[in-house]
Amino acid sequence: GCRLNAAIVSDVHIDVDWPIGEWIWANGLNDLERSKDTIDALIVSGDLTNYGDAPSMESFFNIIGEANPAENLVVAMGNHDVGHVEDTTQEGARQRFVNLYNSLNPSGHKIEKAYYKTDVNGYRFVVLCDDGDDTWDTPDMSAEQIQFLDDSLNEAADRGLPMFVVSHVPCNGVNGLDTIWPDNGLNENSDTVKAILEKYENVFFISGHVHTGVNGPLVENVFGFSCVEKKNGVTYVNLPTYMIVNRYGVPWGGMGFQMEVYENEVLFRARNFGSSTWYPVYDHSVQLDK
Repeated sequence: GCRLNAAIVSDVHIDVDWPIGEWIWANGLNDLERSKDTIDALIVSGDLTNYGDAPSMESFFNIIGEANPAENLVVAMGNHDVGHVEDTTQEGARQRFVNLYNSLNPSGHKIEKAYYKTDVNGYRFVVLCDDGDDTWDTPDMSAEQIQFLDDSLNEAADRGLPMFVVSHVPCNGVNGLDTIWPDNGLNENSDTVKAILEKYENVFFISGHVHTGVNGPLVENVFGFSCVEKKNGVTYVNLPTYMIVNRYGVPWGGMGFQMEVYENEVLFRARNFGSSTWYPVYDHSVQLDK
């Protein structure tokens, strides 16, 4: 009964000067490639590289191409891919990302900008990106991109299916951001984005950035937040970093979720793709609103 099966990870931080990171990334993708189930999409919520440089960005995509783990790619840029870029301008980094995505996406879907929309099995995905000219760790989102988000969700809302927004940086006030890393969310754009998300039913907002481990009831009871939580009808999912040690949850690298969409629920199954290990104690089930 699974209608959409996707692997979701974040913060891969590929750096060609650190080859073991490339091996760790390839090892996780090979875990997906060996799966007996069809993986409809690989979703990566930003910080694909450490510095957005051409060799590292090319390596990130080439490793995906060699493993061929999924039928579709839904990939967002992060602050390390745009704001920390060293070998080109921020706009140059975004265009480089667009070119590599278009050349290596197995579905053949093409994009024109680093923020875009795509459909997988009829489910709408909207990918957001910092589109400012001079930013570092706090993204700048143009009025055009904000309107694009609203239009893209409105366009697919009548399908009656859950919709997914992928942003490297989380919204303010969710998933423990104020405890873990204050003032490092969408900040001035956060309330506007939240208001748009709350207009529609069954919207999931997927982010990374703050290096929070996959967690469950213990962290929720002690610290008052969870990596998957529903607020004002919107489900916010904050992903662990794939490459670097996490906090407030499972600390290991290689972690993420296998996201399974069913008729009445979306199930997030915690998995270490690097060690091919499930963590069922940290699974999260989200019932869909009717």
